[in-house]
Amino acid sequence: MNSLIKRGLMLLILLSSCASRNTTTEITPDAWRDDLRYLAKELPGRHVNAFHSVSRESFAAEVTRLDAAIPHLNGDEVLVGFMRIAALIGDGHTHLDLPPTSLRYPMELKWFDDELRVIAAQAPYHAAVGARILAIGSTPIQDVMDRAVQLVPRGENDGRTRLTATMQLTSPEVLHGLKVIADRARAPFDLELATGERTTMEFSPARLGAFSTWRMAAGEKPPLYLQRLAEPWWVESLIDTQTVYFSFTAYPVDAEFRERTAVLARLLDESQARRLVIDLRRNQGGDLVRFRRLLLPIIKGRSEIRKGGLFVITGPGTFSAAVVNALDLRNDANAILVGAPTGMRPNHYGEHGEFRLPNSAFRISYSTRYYRFAADSDSAVVPDQHIEPTWAEFRAGRDPVMEWILSQKN
Repeated sequence: MNSLIKRGLMLLILLSSCASRNTTTEITPDAWRDDLRYLAKELPGRHVNAFHSVSRESFAAEVTRLDAAIPHLNGDEVLVGFMRIAALIGDGHTHLDLPPTSLRYPMELKWFDDELRVIAAQAPYHAAVGARILAIGSTPIQDVMDRAVQLVPRGENDGRTRLTATMQLTSPEVLHGLKVIADRARAPFDLELATGERTTMEFSPARLGAFSTWRMAAGEKPPLYLQRLAEPWWVESLIDTQTVYFSFTAYPVDAEFRERTAVLARLLDESQARRLVIDLRRNQGGDLVRFRRLLLPIIKGRSEIRKGGLFVITGPGTFSAAVVNALDLRNDANAILVGAPTGMRPNHYGEHGEFRLPNSAFRISYSTRYYRFAADSDSAVVPDQHIEPTWAEFRAGRDPVMEWILSQKN
């Protein structure tokens, strides 16, 4: 269970994967204003096309509004103002990052239709696991989400927006900055427990760690995609179904990529697999060219798998290069895509750069190139078979995506 929880929480880190450099919200209004002037100049100047979604006038108006308000705001309120401005640019690679060392309320959240559930929590909050969140403080959860959505890029698709906004709900700075809670030290979550009982549980911030004290709601034996979650690349032969399952969540450096690709090739040959499943649900991207050069040819060369036996699992966590490679597998290797729409368009702004605000030291990411990987698509890559787990399936440790794949004949 330790590795399951550890990797489950690593999505938070992957979305803000840079080291902290003593970031702080405890600076003077003048220092914040200096940071704002820097942001207003540098972000449009460095981004390849900053005003592809928001007008220059709207961007400037939001900067002016925040500048006037800064003397009357606390540091967390100013911070969410900066997040809101960066998010206006509208693409998934452009945002303000909270450092991965930031304290968090120690739980992981996931939406199932219109219900937000606590799918994991650290001791002493195990009683919250599986609970439905009704409100934070006195604010209904949908109202909190509506506020959090304004702090994240919204130019990709609704699934990605919801995923990244949900992650903000465990940030003390964000909840305080949005005026959802009065004090970072205590966040009251209004919960409906599995018993139907309604209760309020106060969470205190903690560092990500001590994973042995975490508990997840995923049945007695979690499905494959929730196993070995600390490993960024692993394969397993499901002998009874002549299937090789490949959990692909990161792009190793060239030498390691070659070695791992060779291991996959040997397993496909030795197991005489007729089906290969590539799970990209948690893949946040990397070197798409390395994939094309080293891994794609291995898959294309296996005609027995390409004839209806290649499946790729996607979801809103499938981002950047992983989206392009999912499309590669569909176009070049006859893959059947299963799951939920990807978290980025195939035609997108990417290849991120970054800079630091001079006084608060928060990092701003931005896009430096525009890519067009599809002839006429500006929306997400939509799977051929759209399947998302319900709360009942997740709680029981089932994966309806893999169940559907394994039911197919080839």
